[in-house]
Amino acid sequence: MRLDKNYYDILRVDINASEDEIRKAYRKLVREYHPDVNHSPEAARLFQEIQEAYEVLSDPKQRRRYDHLRESEGVDKSSAISLRAIVSHKQLLLGIEEQALYVLLDIAPATDLPVSRLPLNLCLVLDRSTSMQGMRLQQVKEGARQIIDRLNPDDALALVVFSDRAEVILPSQKNIDKAMAKSIASTIQPSGGTEMLQGLLAGLHELEKHRTPESVNHLILLTDGQTYGDEQECLERAQWAGMNQISLTTMGIGSDWNEQLLDQMAAVSGGTSVYIDSPRKVVDVFKTTIRNLSSVVARELTMSINPANGVTLVEAFQLVPYIQRLDVRAEKAVLGPLATGQGKSIVLEFRIKSESVPSNKRVARITVEGDLPGQESRRSWEWIDIFAEFVPSRDTGVAIPPPIVTALGKLAIFKMQEKAMDDLAQGRISAATQRLETMATRLLNLGETDLARAALLEAGRLARTGDLSAEGRKKIRYGTRALSILPKEIRRD
Repeated sequence: MRLDKNYYDILRVDINASEDEIRKAYRKLVREYHPDVNHSPEAARLFQEIQEAYEVLSDPKQRRRYDHLRESEGVDKSSAISLRAIVSHKQLLLGIEEQALYVLLDIAPATDLPVSRLPLNLCLVLDRSTSMQGMRLQQVKEGARQIIDRLNPDDALALVVFSDRAEVILPSQKNIDKAMAKSIASTIQPSGGTEMLQGLLAGLHELEKHRTPESVNHLILLTDGQTYGDEQECLERAQWAGMNQISLTTMGIGSDWNEQLLDQMAAVSGGTSVYIDSPRKVVDVFKTTIRNLSSVVARELTMSINPANGVTLVEAFQLVPYIQRLDVRAEKAVLGPLATGQGKSIVLEFRIKSESVPSNKRVARITVEGDLPGQESRRSWEWIDIFAEFVPSRDTGVAIPPPIVTALGKLAIFKMQEKAMDDLAQGRISAATQRLETMATRLLNLGETDLARAALLEAGRLARTGDLSAEGRKKIRYGTRALSILPKEIRRD
């Protein structure tokens, strides 16, 4: 093993290439440079280097040692991303047709990553329809003022309000006059209905004025009502935003808004949706949002999952900072931004087919990559291999790690809520009622008394009337999503 040689370049593969890709590249190069078929003066030397590179990179242990030594010697850039994985079973039994393996993946910025605050390119798109009058609009104005106070001179801000039509009351600008901006926010008056698309289009147009490769581009959309007839266009524009490095935080206040639409808009843009059940919570939600945006180090985080032969990914969920089902397409999932002090935790469920002889099998390679402005001296990606040992019998006394047990317990409640809503949508009232009652019991065992009470109340309402209340539906949906595991629950061994 020679650290001065880049074995990846020799085999003409990327540094995060899978074992299969390395094997295919090796075979192709052997056919090209074997001395029996290539008589050029360089062929013998290149053939020897190809053999040396393959010997190291085809062995997982040697490859990890090679990568680690090159990084420690400064030959390769160190990664800006830290990955840590816990598996449910380090040993799997021989002869079992199919076995489940869970992986809890902790993603965070590298501990030694030098970070500085990225400039924000922010637009607030605020519903000012008649239903927002009173305490709701008053608190939204105060939340906007709190955001304005936390801006730096190189941050850009725009304010857009909408009802039946949209109005840009503060065009996007940097180094804003904060007193002037807060005065403008204070002038917002309620009137009209709710047409969200117009506000969204105006907000995205303003963000385009200061969108740069270094900025955190974000749109905060708050509404308290249903938008009619433009839902599909709203979703399409949110998807366009995500493809152009603009993420959305969608906020619904009260109970009369479309949670499925706001959830989808946030998800396709790499952002998040928030349920605000009381106007008094608006200011805190705005403060939390601007604090999180100010600590972003990676704007677009993606996870690629490369299972080995005989291994199938069943499903994937994010657990931290909140629970959500991940949409894995072509073995890749979008994770959104990554912030300092706010890592992400992912649970992956694999199904593994039987092995007939003892072996140490690589189950999957997981690669996480992000767009990290200002971190040119560090790698923007990191990968980790997941292994399991196939044995005739497991060691006695080996239990599933507590962090996995905790994660799966909370995830089970979230999935129970999903199934209850699906049962309701399909008209299976009795099944939905039973799921909510069971969910309430499990929530009580976790000490989540308020959420358990809400689930029980809605179960009773469902049994009597055949439907849930709009408020109860949202409390259950967003309450179970907030059951994310704590950092200490992830890292405890």
